[in-house]
Amino acid sequence: MRHLRQLSWPLAVACAFLASSAFAASKEKSEPKSDETSVGTKEGEYKSHDDKQKDKRKTDSKTAKAVKYHIKNLKDPDPEVRQSSCEMLAILGSPYSVEALIDVLRPDRKEPLMVMLSANGALSKITGKNFGYKEYDQWMSWWAKEKDEFLKKAETGIDARAKIAAEASNQTGRGFMDLGEYKQAQAFFLDAVNRDPTVPDYRNNLGLSLLEQARYLDAMEYFQEVIGLDADLPQPYMNIGRCYSRMNKSIEAESWYKKANERDKDGKLWDLNWMVGKEYMKRAEWTLAFEYLDQARAKAEKLNVRDPRMYNDLAITHYGMDQYHSAWKELTNVRTLGFEPNASFVAKVRKALVDAGIDPDAEDKKAREVLRNDGDPDAGAETANP
Repeated sequence: MRHLRQLSWPLAVACAFLASSAFAASKEKSEPKSDETSVGTKEGEYKSHDDKQKDKRKTDSKTAKAVKYHIKNLKDPDPEVRQSSCEMLAILGSPYSVEALIDVLRPDRKEPLMVMLSANGALSKITGKNFGYKEYDQWMSWWAKEKDEFLKKAETGIDARAKIAAEASNQTGRGFMDLGEYKQAQAFFLDAVNRDPTVPDYRNNLGLSLLEQARYLDAMEYFQEVIGLDADLPQPYMNIGRCYSRMNKSIEAESWYKKANERDKDGKLWDLNWMVGKEYMKRAEWTLAFEYLDQARAKAEKLNVRDPRMYNDLAITHYGMDQYHSAWKELTNVRTLGFEPNASFVAKVRKALVDAGIDPDAEDKKAREVLRNDGDPDAGAETANP
C-alpha cells in the first residue's frame, strides 16, 4: 500500500489548485458536443465549442504556471519545499520539467536522499524510465539523446498508426514467448515500447522476455519502469520477486511478493500464491508451501487456468509431507494435461506407494473405469442371480 505522509504547505496549496483544474477538465470531457442532441436537453444547456476551447486554454495556462512555479521551487533553500515540488511535478506530469528534475540528481548539489528519491520518482512517472536516483550521468545521457523526440511526442501524442503497430509487435512477441523463443520476443516487445512508450504492458512483457533469458538485472530495470508508469499495478512487483527468486534471494523475493499482494486488490494474480509457495518449497517447509500452492490452484481453476507445473509442484509438496497417494494424484493431473512428469520422481512416488501396500497402477485403472461409467463404481459389475 502506498505510503502517505503529511504534505508541506506548498504541496497542499498546489494540490487544491490542481484539483480544481482537474475537475474543470473532467467536466469538459463529460459534456457532449454542442451539435449533439439527447432526450430532455434544453437549449443553451451546453457550452459552445469556442467556450470549451477557452476553458481548455485557461486550464492549460494554469497547469503551465503551476509547472513553472514548482520548477522554480526546485532551487528553494528548504529541502522540504524542493521535495514537495518534485512530488507535484510528478502529479502534473509535464515533460518540460524533466531537465530540471534531472538537475536535482546532480551529485554536486548534495541533495538529501528523500529529495533525490522524489526527483527520481517524478522522472520515472513522466518519462517511463528508471535509471535510479544515483545515476545522474545516465539520465543526462538519455536526455541528450532523446530530448527532441520525447518533447515532440509529448506535444503531438502517439499517432494512431504507431499505436496499431505497437500492439501488433506486442502480440507477435507474445506468440514467440509461447514458443519459448525469448530473444525473438524481446525484439518485438522492444519495438512495441519504442513505438508507444505509454503502455505499461509492453515494458512488462519486455521484462518477462529478459527474465526468461536469465538476464535478471536487465529485466528488473523494465519492471521498475512499469512501476514508474503505474505504481498500482501488482504484476511488476511480482515479476521483480520472480527475478530475485531465480537469483536464490528468497528474502528479497518474498518482500516483493508482499508488495504485489498489497496491490492485487481483486485477487486476480493466481500465480502470486504459487510463487510464494515455491519459496517455501526451496526451504523444505512443506506445510506452508502446500498452503500457498493450494490457494493458487483454487484461484487458477476458478479462472479456468490449469498449469501442469503447478500440479507438479503440488506433487512434490505432498511427497515432502509423506502424502504419497496425493502426490500420485497430482502427477496424474500433470499427465491428463498432456505432459510427462520427471521419470525419476514418478519412480520414487511409485516405490513409496508400493512399500505402503498400494498398487498405483491398479488404482489408476479403477479410476478410469469409474470415469467411463459416469462416476458409478458399481456399474458394469456382475450380479449374482437371486
